[in-house]
Amino acid sequence: MAMNDVASNDEVSSGPRRHNGPISRRLLAIARTVRSEEPSVGELFDRLEAEGLGLTLLLLTIPALLPLPGPFGMVFGTLVALVALQILFGAERLWLPETLRRRPVPQRLLRKVIRAGLDWAGFAERGLREDRLVWLTGRSARMLLALPLLLMAVTIILPIPMGNVMPALALIAASIGFMAGDGLAVLTSLLIAAAAVVWTAVLLYTGAAAADYAATLLARFAVHLRAMLESVGVDLGFAAGVATVFAVLAGAAALALWVHAVRHRRRRAPMDPAQDPRERSRALARRGRNLVAAASLATAAAAIFLGTRLMLTGWI
Repeated sequence: MAMNDVASNDEVSSGPRRHNGPISRRLLAIARTVRSEEPSVGELFDRLEAEGLGLTLLLLTIPALLPLPGPFGMVFGTLVALVALQILFGAERLWLPETLRRRPVPQRLLRKVIRAGLDWAGFAERGLREDRLVWLTGRSARMLLALPLLLMAVTIILPIPMGNVMPALALIAASIGFMAGDGLAVLTSLLIAAAAVVWTAVLLYTGAAAADYAATLLARFAVHLRAMLESVGVDLGFAAGVATVFAVLAGAAALALWVHAVRHRRRRAPMDPAQDPRERSRALARRGRNLVAAASLATAAAAIFLGTRLMLTGWI
């Protein structure tokens, strides 16, 4: 099926009202203009031009909405920072390494992405209006706005619990504004970014106070735990060794369960004509949830045993 057919089918099935917004029109333009069976990544972003920067920001920021500190936010925050740096230096389109530019995009995947994008755009475009405060969406304005975008990316990188959400919302609003050519959405992103800076400062202050209080409580608990074990004649070195063994076993079990859970998500179950497809999907989903729950419990157990070892050896 050619991309022209995808565009026309989507327009016919979804109706004109749903696809008359600025983002929808750009997605449909890609569907009409890309002729090759498997267009390359470079071809797609060349056709998006400046809108490709907004689309990339959006795709990289959505996963960062998850309020998880640590490597997850670091990875996506770093990628967002690289895109923000390109905008800061006046890039009109996304720069990609040549090896990545040459990689083909499967036609089936491209159709799914465009259809999903059209569904999302139909919801997001209700409050958007093209060419509103257009001076905030031009090249010079984007270069200036790249500084707060870069600040939001750095904020996402910081390992602050619940610190990802507001910076990610600011980046999403900016990316939608760039894609739709709506300066009001970009201005809204600046207001959210200002609020995100204040929120991050509050989290840092309260987080430092909470961390200090938690460390004090944990140190007291460690002292009481060692005193209790010594009072009943338990050797602390032996108890620490036992805790270490259980921590290693629980960690190995957690790793095996996480690997199994990931493989389960990628694996396709054999088709059984006698089984209802909905029931098969529900069974697969239940097994996946059970694997994730078991892996989470094993991870928590490993953390508890490791913490116990650190308390017994005086590290806490």
